[in-house]
Amino acid sequence: MKKYRTKSDWLALIDEFEQSGLTQAEFCAQRGLNAKYFSLRRMKLKAQPESSGFTQAVASKPQVTDQVTLHYGAVTVKLPASNAQTIAQLVKALVA
Repeated sequence: MKKYRTKSDWLALIDEFEQSGLTQAEFCAQRGLNAKYFSLRRMKLKAQPESSGFTQAVASKPQVTDQVTLHYGAVTVKLPASNAQTIAQLVKALVA
């Protein structure tokens, strides 16, 4: 019956091999492993980046604009964004 090995089992075996000082053939023979399969697993697992289990989030900078664009019916008005009070008064006048 074949033994099922998890990814962490294989990583531990690979680490043990790398610390052993043995050739791959010697290491596999001592543990009853198929050397070709061990080589394949080692190559595939070493090619994968190690995952910490976390995803890195990168914050993007908000876009800063110098103007506010108002659409009212068919009219579009662009105003400097620096004067919020004037913009609020204009919106109130348009809605009223």
